[in-house]
Amino acid sequence: MFGDRALKVITYSFGQDPAADASLPIFVAPEALTIKSANLTTNATTAGGTVNFFDVALWNGGTSGTANGVVAGTVGGTVGWVALTSVPFTVTNGYMTAGQLLRLRYDETGTATIQGSTLTISYVNGKGNV
Repeated sequence: MFGDRALKVITYSFGQDPAADASLPIFVAPEALTIKSANLTTNATTAGGTVNFFDVALWNGGTSGTANGVVAGTVGGTVGWVALTSVPFTVTNGYMTAGQLLRLRYDETGTATIQGSTLTISYVNGKGNV
């Protein structure tokens, strides 16, 4: 009866360095769903600073993949990253309709890289709360 409202989890691993700022496709919503939480875990420490850093945000690309609706705001950046420490996003607009593309907006400065990181997303089918 409530199986379609069960919390589901997707993980996405970044095995290579995009080598520049990028908009990375994560998944196309197979049906209407609500992202409840998301976090990023890196395998390397990146010290805080303004020379070598990266930050990420989650965007709803719409059905064309090119829209820029914010799902979850920016994490990381000049504060750095601690290896194997999960950093949560603040999800502000997690509802997606069928066919919309979830994208990770990646912004790097210097030599820092998302390589070796894992994005974890929890969602439920439909619109609403768990």
